[in-house]
Amino acid sequence: MSEPELVKAALEAVRGDDLEAARAALVIALTAHPERLDLVHTLAIIELQSGQADHALELMEGALSLCAERQSADDLALVPLLCLAKGAAHEELNDPTAALAAYDRILAENPDHPLATQGKGHLLLAWGKVEAGLDTLQGAVDAAQDDPRFLEATAKLIAGVRQFLSDDLHPRNFVDAHQGSYMEFFNHHADAQAVHGWIAEAARMRRGKEGGMVPVIADGARPYAATRVDLVDPATGKAGLIGDQPMIVALAGHEIISQAPIVFEWPGTDFPVWGSSQMPWNLLNITVVFDGPNATEASGAATALDATIGDWYTAGYTGEFGSHDKGRFHSITDPTAMGPHTIRYDLDCGRAEPTAIDDLLKRFMVLNTNHPIKGVLIGRGFAPVD
Repeated sequence: MSEPELVKAALEAVRGDDLEAARAALVIALTAHPERLDLVHTLAIIELQSGQADHALELMEGALSLCAERQSADDLALVPLLCLAKGAAHEELNDPTAALAAYDRILAENPDHPLATQGKGHLLLAWGKVEAGLDTLQGAVDAAQDDPRFLEATAKLIAGVRQFLSDDLHPRNFVDAHQGSYMEFFNHHADAQAVHGWIAEAARMRRGKEGGMVPVIADGARPYAATRVDLVDPATGKAGLIGDQPMIVALAGHEIISQAPIVFEWPGTDFPVWGSSQMPWNLLNITVVFDGPNATEASGAATALDATIGDWYTAGYTGEFGSHDKGRFHSITDPTAMGPHTIRYDLDCGRAEPTAIDDLLKRFMVLNTNHPIKGVLIGRGFAPVD
């Protein structure tokens, strides 16, 4: 195939709905013509869409190095697009500092670049730097370099965030909103299936060595990570899932701020806590940042945190934040190290009550006495610690 034919085949595949086919076609085209950095950029976008942020970042860094080396007009014109993709990859990899640097690299050459300004503004909002984020987005509105529809949406978002701040609302409201809506959604489907004999929140069990029934723990998972299924048909053992995506819920009267993760201060605690406008109850992120060097080494804070989380999860799994027959945690991931000081857990809170979060923060107060906590983030976003 000639270069135009290879490129044409790759671009036609990209316009389709099959990401794997598009990726394969792009790899073939780039194997023959690695100099086509526009195709590298397209492949990186596909990797981002596929959840392969680390590979996307590798592609972007290689392409930017070639741009700096070759200094051709076509390559240099791609630099902003490459940096935008690099920033998005860093955000997916929980590195807001590097993401900010990628957006600032574009803005250093073009201060009114609309996509870089939007990217930076939304990053700052998700990082708890709310005033800086609002100022950045207002700059995009004032510059008027973007599609008027996008500018109108940005202006509404700015107004919505300022309204939330002026109303002096506590981010605990996001907990109540997400839990309440998810509970209503869950109950509706559970009640509909109950008439057919399906059971909600059944524990996954197996027969233990002593002959009794014990919770199923996945190989390699934490010993407390017992799981429940949303629904199960006892006649067949078939499991059912209520909602296959994280459920984002809008706070009544403040719907606009549910469209993106915006991290607000959570007042009234002994250590810094923040709450996000996005707290999906069926996939809730709990991020803890410790103080001090190597704070998450297994011999110290990380071990203590895992014990605290384990006790809390077990309490929720057995119904402490619900009742004897419903209102229990369903699952929790292993801890993920997000850096030398930061650990994140993700859990499906099932039908547990919002008091679970209040209880967790109380447990963190005890943890903080021996292992100083620099910050806790409930929900999506980045903990705004120095």
